[in-house]
Amino acid sequence: MALSAKKAIRNGKDAAESKALILRAALEEFAQEGFAGARTEHIAKAAGVNIALLFYYFKNKEQLYGAVLESNYAEWNRRMMEALELEASPKEKIRAYAATYFDFASETPSRPRLTLQEMMRAGRTGSPHIVKLKRKYIKPVHERIKRTMREGVAAGEFRAMDAEHFIYSVFGIINMYFACAQAIKVVSGNEPLDPKVIAQRRGEVMRFITQALFAK
Repeated sequence: MALSAKKAIRNGKDAAESKALILRAALEEFAQEGFAGARTEHIAKAAGVNIALLFYYFKNKEQLYGAVLESNYAEWNRRMMEALELEASPKEKIRAYAATYFDFASETPSRPRLTLQEMMRAGRTGSPHIVKLKRKYIKPVHERIKRTMREGVAAGEFRAMDAEHFIYSVFGIINMYFACAQAIKVVSGNEPLDPKVIAQRRGEVMRFITQALFAK
């Protein structure tokens, strides 16, 4: 390890906390500037660590970007599966899934922006990350939702609806609000990320989803 990185560890946080701070700062930088525009020196400064320490944990910007995506999708997967595996009816599982998804996005609005940026980057340059992340984290959640949807239709709790398109609709109705917050502010004149506005938005999203899906 470089001397400056050793000094950073002695004078700063332990390894786990330092990595968490770097990943949090990197999430904001990548979401704001995109992969090409993000600067590792900005990330190190925002995390409060020495740049040498950043490159000790993450060898280059691509590796750091991949780690941010992995961390984001791993947490999303954990929380969505936890909601979908409740000991509850299909109706309550879907309600918990939608509410948990909204809360996941609203607590860190940079997450939806980063997700959409990665999807666009994958289409242009062939991201080395997205295929692995889809298989490891996204597909298991989608399969669990589809199963819950089939159970709900069979029990008479849900209207007959294409599960695949339901998933895409939930993705869009939640993520686009936070990814487009600046545009919404200009159009509406309101602050879309104000806690009171977010609470209202959450209620409207939940009402929209349940009224569209629930049979009664």
